[in-house]
Order: sequence, then C-alpha cells, then structure tokens
Amino acid sequence: MNIPLPLRSLTAAAMLLPLLGCSKPETSGPAQAGFDALVASCTQFLAERAPHVRPGGSGEWIKTGYSPALVQPELNRTESPVTPYVAKIVVKDNEAQAIATTQASAQGITLTPAHLLSNRTHTFVYSFDGTAWRWQNGQLLTKIPGQNDTTVALTLAEVSAVGPKGFVGCLPR
Repeated sequence: MNIPLPLRSLTAAAMLLPLLGCSKPETSGPAQAGFDALVASCTQFLAERAPHVRPGGSGEWIKTGYSPALVQPELNRTESPVTPYVAKIVVKDNEAQAIATTQASAQGITLTPAHLLSNRTHTFVYSFDGTAWRWQNGQLLTKIPGQNDTTVALTLAEVSAVGPKGFVGCLPR
C-alpha cells in the first residue's frame, strides 16, 4: 500500500494508539513492599560477610573473602492470577583466596585483588502468590581467569546454608 507522505506519520500514530494503556500496572502493595524488604535483607546480609579461614586438604590454611556485592533487583508483574509477580536478584561479587601454613598466618593475610580467585554472579528467582514471596531457583556463574566459565544450579539447601557459602539473607522469610 502506498500512503502519501503527509499521512504516513498519522497512520503510524493510529497504529500505535491501540497499544496505549496496554502497559502492565505498576507494582505496589504487598508484592512491592515484600520484595523491597527481601532486597534490603539480601543487601545487608552480603555487606556483613567477613573473610573466613578454614583448614585445607594438605595441612595448609585457606582464607577466603568476598568483594562488596553489587545487588541488582528486578520485579515484574505477570498476567497470571496464580503468580501475579515474579522477581530476581542478581548478586555480582569477587571471591579472593590466600593460603598460609598456619591458621594464625592465614588470619593475618589482607586479601587484595592479587588474591582474586573468581568473579561470581548469583541469580535468585522468586515468585509472589498474592500473599508471600517464594524462592524458586538459583544459579551461580563463576568466571575464573584462565579457565572455562562454569554455571551450576543452586539448591534451596545450598542457598539457605548457615556459614560463609550460604545466602540465607537473600531468602524470603
């Protein structure tokens, strides 16, 4: 169809008119408040992580620490009455490790970028059923210099573990 030039912009505007008002409603209420609380809890939990020392397999001691985490939340409304909202939190940080011959020596190490072991991206997916947020799944992408990237699925048990490897602060309560 050949539309005269002056009518083209008018035709384009008329084609877009039915799309106005089709955007999904803004998130608010208990879903938004609950997710905001979850993001705040996750952010605080990650900020409070401290380096930890553990024995290695050959008598050495290993100190592991994490950089401050970048926490990126995303909340989306769905068309489903069963799960009206879904969300994810992406946590990006770096893991550093140093090895020493004694526990005291390992405790005394100050971790620096020279101790970088890997760059990590944790992705946690949640759903909201109209009442509460639920953890659905997670994955860890690890980038180690000089090696292939790895992606592994995370279980709820791994994420809720107490201790330095867990992410209990990033789970709904």
